[in-house]
Amino acid sequence: MKKHALYAIFKSKKTVAALLIAALVGVLILFFSPSERKNQPSGDENAEYIREAENKIKQTVGAICGGDVYVIVTLEYGKETQYAKNTAENSEQTVTSSGAPVVTRTAAPVIRGISVVCRGGSDPVIRQRITEALSCAYGISSARIYVAPAGR
Repeated sequence: MKKHALYAIFKSKKTVAALLIAALVGVLILFFSPSERKNQPSGDENAEYIREAENKIKQTVGAICGGDVYVIVTLEYGKETQYAKNTAENSEQTVTSSGAPVVTRTAAPVIRGISVVCRGGSDPVIRQRITEALSCAYGISSARIYVAPAGR
């Protein structure tokens, strides 16, 4: 479309007013429409899960090698909640009970990786014990666990 055609469209005050009203209605619909995000866990839930996992790992690794332990846990994704769906022809609606969605399954967050810095982290035997303990406890591959020695 050429500049002259766009200018002709926006020259009319009625057209500009109609476009502004349509944009305002669109924003209001987005603002007041129910969203699936409201039912998803907050970042606070994920942060709390990470804190608890890091504390448990510190205790476990501390029992293996002693001394100060530093841990970082990263998540693949956070807590997942699946809701009951009522599927009809070409439509799908979430089933509700007393105004709240019906939960069919809740899955814990999935850990992407664990980094551990501890005294004895350079010892291959200690490193293997820590890696096996965390791999078993959290169900993640040993390739996703990194153990490093603490600096002096």
